[in-house]
Amino acid sequence: MLTFAKDLAIMTDKTPDTIQENDFTYDHVLKYTGLFGGIQGITMLVSIVRNKVVSEFLGPSGMAVINLFNNAVKLINQSTDFGISFSAVKHVAELFDRGTEEEVRNFVRTVRTWCLFAGLLGMLVCLSLCQQISYWTFENYEYAPHFALLSLVVGMLAIQGGEIAILKGLKQLKKVALIAVFGAVATLLICTPIYFFWGIKGIVYSLLLCNAAVLAVHLYYSTKVIPWRVSLFSKEEYRNGIPMLQLGVGYIVAGIFGQGAEYVIRTLILRFGELADVGLYTSGYTLAVSYANIVFVAFEADYFPRLSASQHDLKRMNQTINQQIEVGTLLMAPLLTFFVLAMPILVPLLFSSEFVDAVPMAICASFYMFFKAFSLPLAYLALAKGDSRIYMITELMYDIFIALAIPYAFKWWGLEGAGWALSVAGFLDMMLIHIVYGIHYDYRFAFSRLKIYLVQFFCFSAAVFAALHENPWMKVVTAVALVVSATISFVVLKNETHIIPKIKKRLWRK
Repeated sequence: MLTFAKDLAIMTDKTPDTIQENDFTYDHVLKYTGLFGGIQGITMLVSIVRNKVVSEFLGPSGMAVINLFNNAVKLINQSTDFGISFSAVKHVAELFDRGTEEEVRNFVRTVRTWCLFAGLLGMLVCLSLCQQISYWTFENYEYAPHFALLSLVVGMLAIQGGEIAILKGLKQLKKVALIAVFGAVATLLICTPIYFFWGIKGIVYSLLLCNAAVLAVHLYYSTKVIPWRVSLFSKEEYRNGIPMLQLGVGYIVAGIFGQGAEYVIRTLILRFGELADVGLYTSGYTLAVSYANIVFVAFEADYFPRLSASQHDLKRMNQTINQQIEVGTLLMAPLLTFFVLAMPILVPLLFSSEFVDAVPMAICASFYMFFKAFSLPLAYLALAKGDSRIYMITELMYDIFIALAIPYAFKWWGLEGAGWALSVAGFLDMMLIHIVYGIHYDYRFAFSRLKIYLVQFFCFSAAVFAALHENPWMKVVTAVALVVSATISFVVLKNETHIIPKIKKRLWRK
């Protein structure tokens, strides 16, 4: 490994000789889940304040408009960014491990060239379709100028995706974490005065300025590692990026399906209900999924490179996946149980009293995240193997189901029905992925840990059904379930890792 790679390894607190040795332990999994979970916890606190600002100044209707704008923009971005934000990580990481400094820098230039091209393409698509997008979303053409302005956001997202992929590939994980924090803070500082003075009329300008600030943070950190260079009109750069795009094909299609499903869900809810219903669904989804998602942040940043490195060794591959499933479940179960217990208090605190109708939906949907702890680590295996076809097919089946099930469950049973539909989708997705990946990749689930998972599932289920019960004394059941779940997770992680002695040692030094 040359000096360039060694310097970067030192920045990540690793040397090239110890990266492989240390990457496959429970301590490593917990360390980076903790690092990114802790950072995500900070960004979550900032987003909580931001959501509070939105709910107070804009209400459910304003939150719905923001969400519809964001979903449309992300759908265009997913459709035009060639999957570079994901596929570039693998290629940069491989060059970082075995290539020269010049090879790494040249490929980074290729990534940035493709991202700039993708950004310009996305802007052009958004501009040309702004009237149609306005009609598809709101059934009128009044928002066409808004979507025309938001084409700039599409371009920014493409460049942001490339820069974060470069940092992940170079194992600059602490910089990735810092970007998340500073980006969230910048967004809060920008959007608060805009919403205060201009309300709903300031939404588009807020989205433009916030994304510009986040892009500036990305470029500040990434160009410190490798200076910005692009060759927009070089045929060679585009040829060099073709292998990267081939890996990203499945990710592109899956991303389009996924973001398209979210877009369809919200537009159909708007058709079956009102604009405020979209805002309530969004807040319920945020509570049940987005806030609990802090446990999974480490998956893309740290887990995917480890899985890619182990996917040729069947035993180590299964060990890597099962370790990630176990740590994710042990962290997720008590966290979700706490959310279920605290939901009636959290909603007025995090949003406003206008959003209390979202509480039952969020509680019903919380099973989705429990099942995701079992499906997400395995879902990355197809991409680690470069098998985009399997990944694309499984994602497509899931996306078609939720795009139909959630809106129609809302139509017949309201927001609570939408929450249960999301949980059912999570269960079916988990079963589908385990069956398909077990057949195609010879993955074997660690049944030796099944008892722990079943106890955690029983505790969480008891908490959910008690929380949905009108009798206030049932809250005691939820509290007991939380204590049992947290105790089990603590004991198992204590036995499997050295994290507790390390914490005690640091505290004792102080």
